[in-house]
Amino acid sequence: MSVEERLRVPIGSAPDWSTYPDARRILVVAHTVTTLTRLLDVLPLFDSDPRIQLVFTRARTSNFREGVTEFLHDIGAVVAPWEQAMEEEFDLAIAASYGDDLHLINAPLVVFSHGAGFNKLGKTENGKRKAETVFGLGPATNTVVLGCCRW
Repeated sequence: MSVEERLRVPIGSAPDWSTYPDARRILVVAHTVTTLTRLLDVLPLFDSDPRIQLVFTRARTSNFREGVTEFLHDIGAVVAPWEQAMEEEFDLAIAASYGDDLHLINAPLVVFSHGAGFNKLGKTENGKRKAETVFGLGPATNTVVLGCCRW
């Protein structure tokens, strides 16, 4: 199946066919091979609960997306096209980059850093970067700042 083919299950008509009526759907947003590799580090946390269904999507705008489609195929991922993923509702979305239009995702969003030592100061509403908007490793406190956000 290509990353452009629309899915019928586990999204689309899936709720009518689900073995688990209370299944939770998590959207995994793959921007690059690097970010996908990072997300694969955290996905085993969901393995023990058969009610959790993972759906992957490939971000459209990354300049470094070469190899993502092949990687998703190699790991046997269920992949929804970006446009379909934006139309569906998910219980959670996870990413390891702020790229693309993450604000269009219909789900609470968790953004992980995509590597040890990766730090970035986020832009505030006025466009200036400040230490209070950092994600990754906080520079002043050496504490981990989870990349959770609300759009």
